[in-house]
Amino acid sequence: MPGLFRYLFIDMNSFFASVEQQVQPALRGKPVGIVPIDGTDATCCIAASYEAKACGVKTGTSVPEARRRCPQIQLTLARPRLYVQFHHRIIRAVESALHVEQVCSIDEMYGRLMSNERSPQQAAAIAERIKRAIAAECGPHVRCSIGIGPNIWLSKIATDLQKPDGLVLLSIDELPARLSELKLTDLPGVGRNMAVRLAAHGITTVEQLWSLRESQLHRIWASRVLGSIWYAQMRGEALPYRPTQRRSVSHSHVLAPRLRTHELAYQVMIRMLHKAARRMRRLGYCAGAMSIYVRCEGGRRWETGCDLSHAYDTLTLVHHAARLWPAHPIGAPMKVAVVLLKLETMTGCALPLFEPQRRMNRLAETMDAIAWRFGRDAVFSGAMFAARGSAPTRISFTQVPDDAEFDSADVGYVGEVAPSS
Repeated sequence: MPGLFRYLFIDMNSFFASVEQQVQPALRGKPVGIVPIDGTDATCCIAASYEAKACGVKTGTSVPEARRRCPQIQLTLARPRLYVQFHHRIIRAVESALHVEQVCSIDEMYGRLMSNERSPQQAAAIAERIKRAIAAECGPHVRCSIGIGPNIWLSKIATDLQKPDGLVLLSIDELPARLSELKLTDLPGVGRNMAVRLAAHGITTVEQLWSLRESQLHRIWASRVLGSIWYAQMRGEALPYRPTQRRSVSHSHVLAPRLRTHELAYQVMIRMLHKAARRMRRLGYCAGAMSIYVRCEGGRRWETGCDLSHAYDTLTLVHHAARLWPAHPIGAPMKVAVVLLKLETMTGCALPLFEPQRRMNRLAETMDAIAWRFGRDAVFSGAMFAARGSAPTRISFTQVPDDAEFDSADVGYVGEVAPSS
C-alpha cells in the first residue's frame, strides 16, 4: 500500500547541549558548546546548542574558532555520565508508547510499528505520545525529531527534514521529490569518500542516485550485495537486519598540558589500552593486531603496531605496547591513541593451549568483574599509575558506556537528576 509506515526513528536534538540547558537554567536560550577538556583552547566542541549552530558552531569546531564565530558562547565541560542517565530515561519514555527495537547511539533509536499502527494518523499519534513522554521524563528542553517511514533508512532520513522538534512522515509515493533538498552526504552511508566515488560516475544529487538502475549501483559500490541494498532501501523496502562483524576497538585522548611528556604520555596510552581491552571483552572479541598512534606538537606523527596471537587479556596487551613504545622522546606528545584490530569473536578463536595464558584470561575477567562492582580503576596496571585520573570516559557515536566504565575521575556525576521546568 502506498504510504504504508513501518518504522519510527527518534533523533534527539543537540542532545548533550540540550541536557545541559535542561539541568542548568542559566544556559537556556543561549549558545552553548560542549567541550571534553576544560580550560584549554587545544580542543573542540563535541556538541553545540541550536543557538550556537545558528552562529556557525558545530561538532568539531575548535574552541578558538567557536569563540570567533560566537563571542557569547558558553563553553561547558561534558558530563558523559549525566548524558547516559538521560539516555536511559529517554528509552523508558519511548517504551511507554513504542517498543525500542534498536538503540543506534546515545541519541538515536528506532522501533517497529505494529500492523494496526501503520496508518499516517496512528503513526503520528504514537510520535506525539513519545514526545510528551520524553518531556515528562526529561524536561521540556530535551527535544527530539521523529521520522516515520517504510523502512529504517528512510525513517532516519526523515528526522533530518525538520529540526528541531520535528515530526515527518515520509512515504514511498513522495520519493524522490521529498529528498531533493538533501545533499548526497546527508544520506546515511554516504561519507566524503563515497561522495567522491559517486561524483566520478557523474552522480552529484540525490535524484540522480535514486534514478540509477540496480546494475549501475552494483558497479558503483563494487558489490552486488551493497548495490542491491541501496536500490531496495531507496525505494522503501524493509530489509532484514544484517548483523555486522566489528573490525576494531579504539580509544584516543588529547593530552592535558601537564601530561605532555614522554613518560606521562606512555602512561595515558596504557590507560587507553585498559579501556579498549575491557570494551573489547565486553563485546565478546579478542584482538589479532594492535596499533599505537602519537601526534606531537608541530604536527609530527608517529605510528607503529604489531600482530597478536588473538590476545584477550589486558596484561598481554600491555606487554606488547611496552615493546612498541619508543625508548626516547620523539617530540612533545599532544594526543595518543590505541587501536585493537583484526577482531575475532570469542567463539571463533582457538582456546589457549597452555595454563599460563588461561590464567591471564581468567585474571582479565576478574579485573572486569571488580571494575563492574567497585569502579573502573579499582584495579589497574602499575604502568598507568600517574595517569589513572586522566582521560575520563567519553561517549562514542555508537557505544553507550555502562556504569563500570565510570568512576570518580569522570566529572559531572550528579546522581539522579529530576526534570525541571
